Amino acid sequence: MKLPDYVPGLGTLYVDPATLPIGPFLGYSHKGKLVNITYMVPLKDLDAHKSFDALGEVAKGVKLDHTDIQYNPGHPGVEEPHYHVVQWLISPAAVKAEMMK
Repeated sequence: MKLPDYVPGLGTLYVDPATLPIGPFLGYSHKGKLVNITYMVPLKDLDAHKSFDALGEVAKGVKLDHTDIQYNPGHPGVEEPHYHVVQWLISPAAVKAEMMK
């Protein structure tokens, strides 16, 4: 999947291709620190009332700070409309300071 090396607001993303399109995508800061775990949940799956029972499995034992949910109309790699469910390991202030560059 072709993504930029660094996605402003999400970081450098890594994903196991077998888990696409949902992920998890692991987001790293410019300094190489894991800062988020992102899921890209297709709108069609939400409209179909599909359950996502194991989304938090990768975050077991990780201290989450907060979660954001954002609509995305599609982008390279996940072209269909979807929601980003972003589990942040850093504060909202740190997201603004470190991830929006």
